Amino acid sequence: MAHQDFSPIDLPSDAEDRHHALLWTIESIVIATVLLAIFNATSIADWADELSPTPWTAPIVATADSWKNMTANMGLSKPRDFLHQSWKKLEAIHFSDADNSNTDQSE
Repeated sequence: MAHQDFSPIDLPSDAEDRHHALLWTIESIVIATVLLAIFNATSIADWADELSPTPWTAPIVATADSWKNMTANMGLSKPRDFLHQSWKKLEAIHFSDADNSNTDQSE
């Protein structure tokens, strides 16, 4: 009896196709990682700042902070900053509406 894959995705049947699919996946992950590292350095630094202070995390925090400063000086953080500010404005509107509706209901 032949082996059957019950995947809804047509998987490549020969090894060469699987090799190309693996390379494509690796390339996609590397490109996404590089773009996030370049344009989202603020979030990396924020994550590093949340680590417990230890001798092991101190260099991570220092590196993340200097990377954030370098990308900010080059203007690479502007797209992320714009999106973050826009999100915070929308979040404030949403929560102020929720507070108003809760106040109206309690009266």
